Amino acid sequence: MDTEIRSLSKKESSLYLDSIYKLNQENTPEVGSLENIDHLKSLISMSDIVIIAAVEKKIVGFMICMSEDSEYASQNYLFFLKKYSSFTYIDRIAINNKFRNSGLGSKIYRYLQMQDSTRNRVCCEVNIKPLNQPSLNFHQKHGFVSVGEKTFEDGHAVRYLLNEFFKTKN
Repeated sequence: MDTEIRSLSKKESSLYLDSIYKLNQENTPEVGSLENIDHLKSLISMSDIVIIAAVEKKIVGFMICMSEDSEYASQNYLFFLKKYSSFTYIDRIAINNKFRNSGLGSKIYRYLQMQDSTRNRVCCEVNIKPLNQPSLNFHQKHGFVSVGEKTFEDGHAVRYLLNEFFKTKN
């Protein structure tokens, strides 16, 4: 399996919007649903880094990250902005079902670590209602620890996770 993992420039990302949008929507509720493709364009425009994973030139995974100076205003991002002066916030990561448990998520995280070596703080949130236990297990394996939880008015809840040194435990 020939896997390519790389960053996309903002200009280049427009070529992959349909694939990224489709993959995002296929992975709800593990990742938040996007209203439409313009919502995705907006996220990418505010992002610090967009990473894709492709197998035989087909996108099978992606990650969108924001830095502390983004204009992003999601409640989850703002949680970290209030607590930390410097960080990389993983807004969303999605992997095609056929490629889950293949090590692809770990490869994307290692790529992020190599690309973003100036920051030692990486954060994200994972759904705990509905429970996303595979993601919680994955993040624990990669050295993330809980720094809070939030329950929203609609009943869904998240756990806020942080990796201060972004060192992968193997």
